[in-house]
This record gives sequence, C-alpha cells and structure tokens, in this order.
Amino acid sequence: MSGFKEVSFSSGTTLFKAGDSATNLYILQSGTIDLSDGTSGHVFAQLGPGDTFGEQAVLAGGVRSATATAATDCLCLELNSSGLNAILSAESPLSNLVFKALHLQLFMQNAVNRAR
Repeated sequence: MSGFKEVSFSSGTTLFKAGDSATNLYILQSGTIDLSDGTSGHVFAQLGPGDTFGEQAVLAGGVRSATATAATDCLCLELNSSGLNAILSAESPLSNLVFKALHLQLFMQNAVNRAR
C-alpha cells in the first residue's frame, strides 16, 4: 500500500498519549493495543489485528483523545497525514464526502459514549 510503512512496537511501548499532536494513523497487523483515557488511565478498548486507530485525530487535524499502548509486541502499518490526504484526494469527490460524513458520525458517537 502506497504511503504506508511497517513499524514495530515492543510490549509496554506508548505509541502516543492523549493530548499529543496527531500526525499518524495505524493499522494493527499483529499484537494487541490498549486504548486508555488520558486522565484516569482506564483502558476502554483493546484492539487486535485488522483494527485501525489514530485516524480520528489525524482526519480532524487535532490532538489525540486517548493514549495508545502496546499490550503485546505489535506490528503496524503507519500512514502520516500527508499520505492520507494524498489517498483521499485521489478518490472521487463523492466518496471523499461520504468518508468525511462517516468520520463525523463516528466522532459524535464517541463523544456520546464518553459522556455516559
């Protein structure tokens, strides 16, 4: 896949912390990633192979809302924001709009879930 690079993380490595600038998104190829709340440290999701993470903050051009830690040794595909924008700009305008609408819906659902 163009623009992606393979990166590995040892168990216990923090990939990013809540509040960090968002520059990369990841597709987990092997291993387990814990996503935790930046304030309490509570693990609210455990990700496995095939899961993606970090995309919301990259798409929004913002900061990380969670901390990602390798729970086991992990192999990921990493894509920076420039690479993502290049992929999105190569797609049709309609698919780009649908993608952005789905992103907004996911962002709002996550906000509702965190408020509960």
